Amino acid sequence: MELWRRLGAKAPGLAETGISVISAYEGSGRFYHTRKHLEDVLQKLDWAKGALEAAGDLADVPAHERPVLFDTIELALWYHDAVYDAKEYDNELKSRNLFLGNAAKNGLPDHIMRETAMLIDVTAKHKNARKLDECILCDCDLAILGAPKAEFDAYDAGIRKEYAHVPAHEYENARRRVLAGFLRQGKPFKTKAFQQEFGARARWNLRRRAMPARAWLESLFCPPPA
Repeated sequence: MELWRRLGAKAPGLAETGISVISAYEGSGRFYHTRKHLEDVLQKLDWAKGALEAAGDLADVPAHERPVLFDTIELALWYHDAVYDAKEYDNELKSRNLFLGNAAKNGLPDHIMRETAMLIDVTAKHKNARKLDECILCDCDLAILGAPKAEFDAYDAGIRKEYAHVPAHEYENARRRVLAGFLRQGKPFKTKAFQQEFGARARWNLRRRAMPARAWLESLFCPPPA
C-alpha cells in the first residue's frame, strides 16, 4: 500500500496487510459497517481535502504538514471498524490493537503509530473529538447522517440488522436516544466544511428518525433540505 510507504513503513508485506484489512470489512454479521462503509468514508476524506481548505478549517495548518495530516487520518479510517461485532463493546480497542500489530510488523514510525492509534480510539466516542485531525476523521465517519433520505434509511436499516439480537422495543428506544444525542450537540459536525455541506440534512434526518412526530409537524411548514 502506497499509503503506508508515504508514512514511512518499509516492510515488504504491505500488500498482504491491505488485503487482510479489506477482508475484515467483508466479514459476516456486517450490514452497514462493510467494505462499502470503508469506501464511503475514504471518499469523504478525498472530498474534504479541498472542502476544508475552502471553508477555512485548515487555516492554521501549514501547507507542508497537510499531506501527513490527511495520510494519518486515512490510515486510521482504514482501521477504525476493522474489528466490528455489535454484541461486543471493545471493537475500537480491538481495531486499535490490530492496527498496532500491523504497524509494528511493517515498520511504521513510532510517532505515526501513536497518532493513528489515538485517532482510532476517538471513534469510540465521537463527541470527544477536539483536535482537527480527530474532528475530520469523525466527520468523515458520521457524514452518513447528512446523506439523502434513501441512503440514510438504508444505513439505519443496516444498523438494525447488525443489532438483530436486541429486542425491537429495547432497540428502538436506544437508537432514538443515540440519534437524539447528536441533535443535542447543536451541530452534527465539527468542521465548517462538513457542517456547511451536510449539517442541515443531518439535522432533518436525525429529527425524522429520533423525533418522528415533531419532524412530521415541521414538514408541514418547512420542506426537507435538498
